[in-house]
Amino acid sequence: MTVPSSRTVNYDALLSTTLENYRPVMVDNIFKSNALLAALKKYGGIDYVDGGERIRKLLMYEENDTFKSYRGYDTITVKPQDGITAAFYEWSEIAGTITISRREERQNSGEAAILKLLEQKTMQAEMSIKSKVNNQIVLGTIDTATFVPGNSAKDLLPLGYFLPKANATDPVSGGSVGNINRATYSWWRPQTAVLDSGTKDTGNSFAVAVTSYTGLRAALYRMYNFCSRGADGSAPNICLSDQITYETYENSLDQQKRYGDEELVSMGFDNVKLKGATMIWDELVPSIDTGEAAGAATYTGSAFFLNTKFWNLTIDSQTDFVTTPFIEPENQTAKTAKVLFMGQTTISNPRKLGVCYAISQSIAS
Repeated sequence: MTVPSSRTVNYDALLSTTLENYRPVMVDNIFKSNALLAALKKYGGIDYVDGGERIRKLLMYEENDTFKSYRGYDTITVKPQDGITAAFYEWSEIAGTITISRREERQNSGEAAILKLLEQKTMQAEMSIKSKVNNQIVLGTIDTATFVPGNSAKDLLPLGYFLPKANATDPVSGGSVGNINRATYSWWRPQTAVLDSGTKDTGNSFAVAVTSYTGLRAALYRMYNFCSRGADGSAPNICLSDQITYETYENSLDQQKRYGDEELVSMGFDNVKLKGATMIWDELVPSIDTGEAAGAATYTGSAFFLNTKFWNLTIDSQTDFVTTPFIEPENQTAKTAKVLFMGQTTISNPRKLGVCYAISQSIAS
């Protein structure tokens, strides 16, 4: 009878425990990996829920109309109220593995060496997860000039899916946003504005022909104000744009420039104040106007106005980049651990979100 090597068993446990103990650091690093994820974490844009078949977001689409002035013995309306519904979102799952072969284990024999190998492989996995999550949220997949979740709709829902140029059109992937048809319900549409002409595209809140620093500032401020409308009093707290739009706005401030958030600066992310929002940039921000990824020949800039009260990343509390123990399959001389994530980007009030698109990349003064 063959007795398993106690050294191998101990290494399995050592690797699993070390990886599990590192998980909080990994999660923290993931949310500090790029400007948008860092801002989401900072401004309360991460929502944790305990599982469920789907993610359910309660919505209020009209006011309670029983409130009115009265005097003395006037009757007070007790009519039951509608105006409350729910949006539903399917979970997305992301998984990857960290594998150490027996050959690698023998080449790195000794506890210190094997832990160093695990550290390198964990850093590799961490970098890959950061890139995957950010790419899915900011860019997504382009399908006939619109932005949809990729990999047969299994990816996270991208910003362009929620904030499209044609804000009354349902996604190319079919079906409605959050199970609600925005073609039918005008209250389920975001604010949009075209900035290359004074002529509105269908569904626009406004249109401005932006050719100068002053014009760009005025247009961005106007979109901020459109997204601030409503009795709840909230406004966008994040503005995410492409790099050149960010630089153009930053240059337009001249001596007025001031950072929006020193904590984000300390993490390495430049940002400036745009009224009450923190403006940041990401190289993956697509052209909502032309339906292209950054770097395309006809690319024009986009600026997303986000309110983390109504747009957030919802995560299953038990699948928040969790790690599994290292296990050796019967047909390999290697041991593998999984890193698992389950969540989805969601919106609950598109009217409080907006996008400016067709922003010239050649504004110089």
